[in-house]
Amino acid sequence: MKKGTFTRTGRPKSEEKRDAIIDAASDLFLAKGLRATSMDAVAEQAGVSKQTVYSHVKNKEELFREVVITKVESYGFAETALPEEPDLEAALFTMGTRFIDLLLDDEVVAMHRVVIGESVDYPEIAKLFYQTGPGTAIRAIAKFLDQQMQQGRLKTDDPRYTAVLFLNMVRGHYQMQCLMGLPLDIDRAALEAHIRKVVGQFLSLYGKPREGR
Repeated sequence: MKKGTFTRTGRPKSEEKRDAIIDAASDLFLAKGLRATSMDAVAEQAGVSKQTVYSHVKNKEELFREVVITKVESYGFAETALPEEPDLEAALFTMGTRFIDLLLDDEVVAMHRVVIGESVDYPEIAKLFYQTGPGTAIRAIAKFLDQQMQQGRLKTDDPRYTAVLFLNMVRGHYQMQCLMGLPLDIDRAALEAHIRKVVGQFLSLYGKPREGR
């Protein structure tokens, strides 16, 4: 699977095989859908044995989870990759930028379509996708916001609620345009301006005045 900016290098052989399996599974899930993709096909495309595939994952659902979490973490939404900028506004801008880039990633858009198309007959996959994809981003942002609340930099509220609010503000209507196959009518500079405006609006709701002001 094509990664964001948080790719890992210097992988041992077992991890290289895992990456090949994830890449193969991602390509097949997007091309054929989840139901039509077999573990045999994943092994063949990855150039490994079926036994090797099963040494990394127990079943196709777990493999799908690994595909999704690998993509999400590649955009910096692992808890260990939370931004460390001392400036709260800069940190929120970083996370907002990562999130919109993740949402507009061609593979992510395609995976959303696949999951939506199969969700009626395969509801467990839709649930797994939400928990592993959006859920991972929400948990990471909620953890960051909770830390800021505990440090007195943000007004106290439910961290998950505030995380969802922030991410939905960042999302805007851009993801819907992509999911519907409409041309995205915004360039990079305008997209970043949108995120800065969202950060300002979010801080007007939850930010605390700095000392001396």
